[in-house]
Amino acid sequence: MSWRKLKVNPEEFNLRATLNSGQAFRWLFSEELGEWHGVINGTLWRLCQSNESQPVFYYDDRPACKDNKTSDVPVDLTDYFRLDVDISELLQVWRERDRRFADRSSPALLPKKSVYTVTEACGIRLLRQDPVETLFAFIASANNNVPRISGLLNNLSKKFGEPLRSSRDDIVHWRFPSLDKLSGNEMETHLRELGFGYRSKFIPAAARWLLSNGGANRLYELRLAPAEEARQFLLNIPGIGNKVADCICLSSLDKTEIVPVDVHMLQAARDRGLIGSNIYGLTTQTYRSVSKSLSAHWGLWAGWAQAIEFATRIRSTGTSRKRKWKSVVGSDTD
Repeated sequence: MSWRKLKVNPEEFNLRATLNSGQAFRWLFSEELGEWHGVINGTLWRLCQSNESQPVFYYDDRPACKDNKTSDVPVDLTDYFRLDVDISELLQVWRERDRRFADRSSPALLPKKSVYTVTEACGIRLLRQDPVETLFAFIASANNNVPRISGLLNNLSKKFGEPLRSSRDDIVHWRFPSLDKLSGNEMETHLRELGFGYRSKFIPAAARWLLSNGGANRLYELRLAPAEEARQFLLNIPGIGNKVADCICLSSLDKTEIVPVDVHMLQAARDRGLIGSNIYGLTTQTYRSVSKSLSAHWGLWAGWAQAIEFATRIRSTGTSRKRKWKSVVGSDTD
């Protein structure tokens, strides 16, 4: 059992920026330990990165056996962080396609008080998350901010999910609740007590709809379906509109070409001349037009480009989600 290094160029993996980029909401940062704690495929993981020029480390407490070389990167991490994708090649493609994307390397073009530098933003990795948790996370995200979403989802998991402990018993996290739990008759009442507000009615309704329409297996099947088929399936679920459907498709259903649109992406499209300068609102028609335009502009991995572009446009509010770098990894790592 020891900390092990992920053999990924630090410029291609900024852990803090990735986990704070609004893709996932249940990673917890321990100020005391300088570690991130999160759940991937029902397993509790501990991750850390001393600073942006250093590699990411994971704590490996897997038992050694013939078929499990502890020197190998765990499949869960490779899959979740898409470590098999070379982001440097993608950046080259985007810079060739998009002069403004290349120009973002100029600090002068960043918003004042930008939360992330260009270097940090370009280290954001597109996550490949569990479809069930992702679906309910983005239903909860509607008209909400990241810290509040994180608090709501972690409280929900703590109350209705199964506890997970690392080899250090003082590190505890929780699995996300099952569809059966979320569909319970009293769930709406419990959600209102937890502070979910008007979203409380959509979560059990969505869980019941899913259970009647293929459940979690159907969501996993959609990873192999065309993007529009996946979108249309999701749009039938209570509480899901265009943006939430696109976020779910991008973050968990392998539709990497999809670009979810908010005011930041509307401005990104306007800056590139993809829409008229007089378009400010997001009607359904405008939303689809902007999303398709940016998808065509950035290509097959347009959703990843969107995550980076989005990060460079976020401004600090004075309660920045940046974390202080803290070294927790000793010299016995490899």
